[in-house]
Amino acid sequence: MRGQAAVETMLIIGAILTVVSALMLVGQRSNEADSAMSAARTGANEAIAQLNMQYGCQISVDELTFNDGMISLSLTASNGGPSDSVIRDGVRTEVLKYVYQAVNGVFPDNVQPVRTRNYIYDVSVAINRVSR
Repeated sequence: MRGQAAVETMLIIGAILTVVSALMLVGQRSNEADSAMSAARTGANEAIAQLNMQYGCQISVDELTFNDGMISLSLTASNGGPSDSVIRDGVRTEVLKYVYQAVNGVFPDNVQPVRTRNYIYDVSVAINRVSR
């Protein structure tokens, strides 16, 4: 009788530990993605502020989305100012810097997609031009 109770107890504890481990992995993955998105918004705002000051134009973030490692930004820019490629490259670079910093704790020496255990973070930037 005692042996059976001990086996049942061990099975219950094993099942609980399995469930807790699985939930921890899901939580860590979600927490990492949330941190990366927060860093992406900060990086995008930093890049936009620099471009607005340098070129005297108006750029704003319309949408920021995340899908399996790909961070997508939709921007609105006033006509004039820098070219789309300057905006796209500047924003992508700053976002990747800030995402790397959020994941690794330091800013990178060179900018490239950020690899973690859970995702490979990269950035795409779409620009909508408007007359103001």
